[in-house]
Amino acid sequence: MELTELIKDYIATELLSSTELDFLEAELWETIQHISEINTLTMAPKDICNKLELKEKSCWQLCCAAVLDFSRPLKEKNERVENFNKLLNQYNLCSK
Repeated sequence: MELTELIKDYIATELLSSTELDFLEAELWETIQHISEINTLTMAPKDICNKLELKEKSCWQLCCAAVLDFSRPLKEKNERVENFNKLLNQYNLCSK
């Protein structure tokens, strides 16, 4: 499994299996755990960002957070996206 392919699959079908969602959860968790070691993040294509209601030039990891927020919502709407955005700002990893 690969993060980008799963996000593309979600965009196409709006469905992912529990195993696929578990994989995305693990990928996001891993990124958050090591965010201080990250220098750059790869941007997702404009159409994917738009369909996930994110700003253009959002990174794939933020798209992952959005897919999880849509598929497995937490208590607050867009909680993962908001929390990950805070980390991106904190570590100066925002798209310029």
